[in-house]
Amino acid sequence: MAITVKPGRPSHCVWELTLKCNMRCKHCGSYAGKDRVGEMTLEQLLDVADQLADIGVKRITLSGGEPLLRENWDQIAQRLIERGVRVGMISNGYFMTDNIDKLVRLKALKAPGCLEVVAMSVDGLRETHDDFRRVPGSWDRIKAGYKALHEAGIYTAAITSVSNNNIKELDEMLKMFMSWKVNAWQLQTLFGGGRMREFPELMPGPAGVETVARFIAQTRLNRYPILVFPADCLGFCTELDPFILEGPWQGCQAGITALGIEANGNVKGCLSLCPELQENNPFVEGNLHEEKLIDIWNKPGAFAYNREFEPSKAEGFCATCRHLERCRCGCSAQAYFATGTVNNNPYCMLAERDRKAKELRAQAEELRCKAASLEKQARQVLHPERPYPQRIVRNRVTPGRRASVASILNSRFFNGKRS
Repeated sequence: MAITVKPGRPSHCVWELTLKCNMRCKHCGSYAGKDRVGEMTLEQLLDVADQLADIGVKRITLSGGEPLLRENWDQIAQRLIERGVRVGMISNGYFMTDNIDKLVRLKALKAPGCLEVVAMSVDGLRETHDDFRRVPGSWDRIKAGYKALHEAGIYTAAITSVSNNNIKELDEMLKMFMSWKVNAWQLQTLFGGGRMREFPELMPGPAGVETVARFIAQTRLNRYPILVFPADCLGFCTELDPFILEGPWQGCQAGITALGIEANGNVKGCLSLCPELQENNPFVEGNLHEEKLIDIWNKPGAFAYNREFEPSKAEGFCATCRHLERCRCGCSAQAYFATGTVNNNPYCMLAERDRKAKELRAQAEELRCKAASLEKQARQVLHPERPYPQRIVRNRVTPGRRASVASILNSRFFNGKRS
């Protein structure tokens, strides 16, 4: 029986202004670089901004691609702020200092909304970051961007995708961000889609999830002057939740309280759901070239993977988990990239602990069998089997045969002589 979640109005939207990007990051799920086919005009984008405000969205994050490459991006941000929306931005940071004046102007607006935060993606120390982003000098431009934003009094954040290349740099990165006076730091695990398929060796795997969660918990316990927190792909119903989340995990919110809009007008519950598919994306609920946002949001059957969750379809560890009805298999995008379904998510601390426990039990059973075999061998060494019967049974012979045998022995060995 399906668990029906009745959505209200969306509270948060991530809005891709353009797919255009100057980088070719190894982890990019959408193969950003060129514009999407059918990207919306400025007039259309301003209309969408009004629709987002009308539907009740309170927070909007402008993203890309690289949002600063979208011409007139600041006009879109201004329209949202004037309509009472709190606006954030996620940038690769390369053009941040070139746009600082526009950001300062947005921050100074006297309007119901505000420029809430500017975040930049930082994926390691200098060498690691530049290699991951494949643009030499990008780390230095980010550093300069944070300096300019701090001097302008703009709240800043960093976003890091944890890989096998940077997971051992987290402690040094923490010190680096604090020295740059960054206000917040979000950590997320890599998804195995897009360009990441070309670099599978960078994926930390499910085991990396708990490593990152414990790092976040430790930083918060130490009360560092920077807010460290996880993305929605971390923290599903474990004892660590109170130390890394603001409240208990309530399942993926795509299509329930959150939505994503692609630059061509496609509406999804979350931009991370198959961003690489330009056509026939199963998670696209409608297009703003053709429908109004409120009609897409309220469409019967829309966002059914979350709004009409069916526990009977759960697979793997999720199928047996006692938190299934509340958790609903964790992050839908993460599950889909890992298993091809939103109903099975191995990137879960509980699932990974269960897998590891089963592996250790199998090893223990193998060792028990080996120990029993060695014990048997030890007993054989101490008490070897005799190479002859326990009792020697005399052969029964007739008197005549006995006399014949005696005669042969006497003649062969004694030549008939007796001592």
